[in-house]
Amino acid sequence: MKKTLLLLLILNALLASAQTDKPGCKEIEPVYMNRMQGFYLNSCEFSEYKDVEFFYVGLDGKSVRIRKAGEYRRLSYAKDKNETRKVSGDQIRLNYSNAVVKIKGKSLAKNNSYFSFTNNGNEVFMKIDDAEDSDDRGFLITIIEVKNMQQDIVMTIQESIENDGKAALYGIQFDVAKSTIKPESAEALKQITDYLNANPSVKIIIVGHTDITGDFISNMTLSKERAESIKTYLITNSKIDKSRLQSDGVGPLCPVSTNATEEGKKLNRRVEIVKL
Repeated sequence: MKKTLLLLLILNALLASAQTDKPGCKEIEPVYMNRMQGFYLNSCEFSEYKDVEFFYVGLDGKSVRIRKAGEYRRLSYAKDKNETRKVSGDQIRLNYSNAVVKIKGKSLAKNNSYFSFTNNGNEVFMKIDDAEDSDDRGFLITIIEVKNMQQDIVMTIQESIENDGKAALYGIQFDVAKSTIKPESAEALKQITDYLNANPSVKIIIVGHTDITGDFISNMTLSKERAESIKTYLITNSKIDKSRLQSDGVGPLCPVSTNATEEGKKLNRRVEIVKL
């Protein structure tokens, strides 16, 4: 009887001292993903929309930098002090890699730290950081589920041009370092079309802008090519007379914010419609 009571006291003490998730973090953890045994969430972040730059070494050994934007999660896992297993960083990363591949996703990094897969039809990108030790005490997971941002602030092209002679558009999306317009740009392009149809005598110049990242000449070329792609779209898809449209690009020469922060760079990457 005494031994049983002692055992119960020990078990209760262990349960009482077990470390638990930070309040609110369990709700942020994706429902499609469980976790490593013996780890708990000691911090977390969530945003409806965030633009994140991922860095990893690809399967071919080359360094890769890639930007993804959408629903954002950052999960910090720590090892419970009562957990006796010695779990290595390699073991953690390979566990996630095997799980991703099993659902027909891809492990894209040489060290199994960066993955892509789909969830409810959305692309998901996930990066594991700080899983390196032989007895790992904690690691970070960053997740972007690609989704369009909910646009809460609305200022029509008409209003912007009447006030400033130009309108900045941030909803026209391109593949990285390319001038191919992505399908999610349709709404922003419709705004230009609607403005031109409502003002049939107006002529515009479409101006491409970049941030300061990368080579100056390449940015100048890219900004011009992207503006030209929009012009071609408006002529081909929206049936706007080509005599009403000009295009050009100024690369990083006309920033509207600092290039020292990611938020500033995001504001500088834009397309402007200028009334002639």
